[in-house]
Amino acid sequence: MGRPFIFGTNFKMNQTPAESVTFYRELAARVTTRPHTQCYVIPPYTSLPAVSEIARDDDSQIWIGAQNMHWAPEGAYTGEISARILKALDVDLVLLGHAERRGLFYETDPDLNRKLLTAFDAGFRVLLAVGETADERHYRVSAETVSRQLKIDLHGIPAAHASHLIVAYEPVWSIGAGGTPASPGDVEPVAMLIRDVLAGLFGPAGRDVPVLYGGSVNPENAAAFTVLPDIDGLLVGRAGWTVEGFLATYEAALAGRDLAASRG
Repeated sequence: MGRPFIFGTNFKMNQTPAESVTFYRELAARVTTRPHTQCYVIPPYTSLPAVSEIARDDDSQIWIGAQNMHWAPEGAYTGEISARILKALDVDLVLLGHAERRGLFYETDPDLNRKLLTAFDAGFRVLLAVGETADERHYRVSAETVSRQLKIDLHGIPAAHASHLIVAYEPVWSIGAGGTPASPGDVEPVAMLIRDVLAGLFGPAGRDVPVLYGGSVNPENAAAFTVLPDIDGLLVGRAGWTVEGFLATYEAALAGRDLAASRG
C-alpha cells in the first residue's frame, strides 16, 4: 500500500479558541479525505480543549496536534506543557523541533531527544521537524546538519516507535514571510538523505516513515513537492491559515501525488 499521504498546517501564535473552532468546523465539513490520506491541524495551546472536544464527536478524523511538549511529567517549568496534560485533551500529534523552537527558544538536539523519548512513551505520534539554516546551506553542510539532527533527536528510540514517527524537512532559510522558496531540486536530495538516515536508524521500518516538506508552500508550488518520490505530504504555514487556503493547497498537493502515482 505504501506510505500514507499526510497534509496539514501549524497555526503558530495565531487564532483564539473561537477562531480555531470556526476553522475546524468549516474544514471538517468541506475537506474530502481519500483512503490512505490524513489531514491534521496544530492550533495554539489555548485552542486545544475546544477543538479536541469537537474532534471527538466528528467523523472527519482530522488529527489535532500540539506545537510543543516538555519532557518532564510535571514540575517547575513555567510556560511549558507536559505529555500528561496533552493526553487529557486527546491530542493525536506532537510537533517537535520546529525551526522557531530551535532558533528562537534555543532548543538543542539533546533536549529534543528527551522530548521524543517522552512523547513516544506516552503513545503520541511525533512530527519531527529538521532543517538547515541559511549559513549552513551557504557552507554546504546541509546534509551533515540534517543527519546530525536526526541521529541525536532519535537516539535510543526503538524501531517499534517508527510507526508513530513523521519527519518534516523544513529548511530554515525557506520558512516564514521572508523565506526564500526552495525548489524541488533543493528538496529532493535532502528527502532521500532523510530516508537513508531513517533506514540506518530503524532498519526496514525507517523506510516506511512518512517524510513531509514545509517551507513557503502554497497552492502554486505544492504539487512540485508532492510529485517527488520521497515526499509523502506537506507541513504548510500561512497558506493553510484559512480554510480556502488549506483546501486549495491540499488539492494541489493531491494533484502532485496523483501525477507521481501515474508515473509508477
